[in-house]
Amino acid sequence: MRRRTWLAVVVALAAGCSSSRKKPKPKSMAAPGPRSKRPKGPQTMGNLLVDGYIADLRSDSADKRIRAAHELGNMGATARPAVPTLEKMAQDSDRKVSAAAKAALLAIRKR
Repeated sequence: MRRRTWLAVVVALAAGCSSSRKKPKPKSMAAPGPRSKRPKGPQTMGNLLVDGYIADLRSDSADKRIRAAHELGNMGATARPAVPTLEKMAQDSDRKVSAAAKAALLAIRKR
């Protein structure tokens, strides 16, 4: 009989069924509040992408500026930090560059 009881306890513990109740953590060991208010995960990655595209908007290459504007437009509201640079770019003498900047601004403000 003792072997059966012991075996039942071992099987229950292995399955994750414990008979003990969880004790609340003391306040000194409780998890602190949020450490920072910065977003984590994909939002942070999005911010890094936006910063890179803003740097590309200042490039001498028109193709690079156009591609950056298209990508920022595709990102939508995440790309809001690029709006001032895109507004300056909308004044560009190259029609393709200014059109790409205007389209990106519309897409960013739309979402």
